[in-house]
Amino acid sequence: MIRLRAVYRTFLIVIATLMGYSGLWVAKAIGLFSKEGERRHRNAVFRAWSHRLCRSFGMRVTVEGTPPSGRFFLVANHLGYVDIPLIATAVDAAFVAKADLARWPFLGRVLAAADTIFIDRARKKDVLRVIQQVEAAMDRGLGVVLFPEGTSGKGDEILRFKPSLLQFAVEGEHEVYYATLEYRTQNGDLPPSEGVCWWGDEALLPHYRRLSCLRGGIEAVLRFGDQPIRGEDRKVLAEELREGMLRSFQPMP
Repeated sequence: MIRLRAVYRTFLIVIATLMGYSGLWVAKAIGLFSKEGERRHRNAVFRAWSHRLCRSFGMRVTVEGTPPSGRFFLVANHLGYVDIPLIATAVDAAFVAKADLARWPFLGRVLAAADTIFIDRARKKDVLRVIQQVEAAMDRGLGVVLFPEGTSGKGDEILRFKPSLLQFAVEGEHEVYYATLEYRTQNGDLPPSEGVCWWGDEALLPHYRRLSCLRGGIEAVLRFGDQPIRGEDRKVLAEELREGMLRSFQPMP
């Protein structure tokens, strides 16, 4: 039964992703005639794909607080690859993600088609290119989501932020919204730090097997902060954002 559950969930994910990929290319075609039409269609397709992925994983999503809309800059703690579809069920945004994801078979192309901004954190000079792409995404009316920890964790803490990309918010005098993510698994399943969070040097496939085999599904909480924060120094802004997130953060078992 466990193997059948994993196969069934994988089948649903593949079908949802194929539909999403096709829809995103339709959005690109619409963009030849209407940029506003492209943005609206892209947002609808990406949000629908994210909902389908969450349901495929047996994820029940609870949203607390008010999600930002329109052009916005949002930061969140990072726990694994399921964070992107979880957040995308609530906001219309482009995501800043590690360059490694661009090399994932097929999924990398889907994320690229969804305007994902890939960053190579091993190259400091890449920050300038990414900031330019963030500006371009917001100029097109999209929100942008950043995981400022620079890596994913196991949910017991929020790591110190890497503030380099917050320079964009400082120079543009943008307010920065923040959110925290939290996962819970059911009794008898692996704890979320092992079954949901993907951290350290673990390979993708073993982790995906555990995630897709969870019997009771996942309780996911997406908690938005009360007020956005504006700063004049990226390091100070990073600390203020982290402190705001820690006030609502619930460490996972």
